[in-house]
Amino acid sequence: MDFHYELLEETRKEIKNMKFFREDVEINAEEYEVIHDYDEAYENAFDRWVDILEDNAGELRGIIYEHDNYAELNKIVNHIEIPELYDIEFTVDDVSVKEEIRSEIKLCVKSRFICGKENVFFESLFKAYKLGGWPCGWKNGKIIVYVPANK
Repeated sequence: MDFHYELLEETRKEIKNMKFFREDVEINAEEYEVIHDYDEAYENAFDRWVDILEDNAGELRGIIYEHDNYAELNKIVNHIEIPELYDIEFTVDDVSVKEEIRSEIKLCVKSRFICGKENVFFESLFKAYKLGGWPCGWKNGKIIVYVPANK
């Protein structure tokens, strides 16, 4: 299995520039379901969305476990350090939301490291994060993304 070390470094640089919960975020409504209600986003994020993330993370683990040397590969993937996650700018103080976002971005990093940019779900998730939205659910075959409403 060839890991994507160059993409890992590129992704780290992208993470360093992330900023969340700004009002000037523009998300393509054709690609994502956009919501502006923080309470709805919070409820989505800590409810059914967790199952969707776990299912997709399970697919990543499946890719690793298909290889003869899966124990070593699993160890490499699980020990990826991403200190840039703590450079992300947030305008909310909710620690659980910050940690959820960091955890999901880490899944995106692992996906890129394992699959390159071939995993459609994690690439779409990472794109929403790069734009500054908070992916928090699933509706009508699209990721739900929260952005604050423009005032």
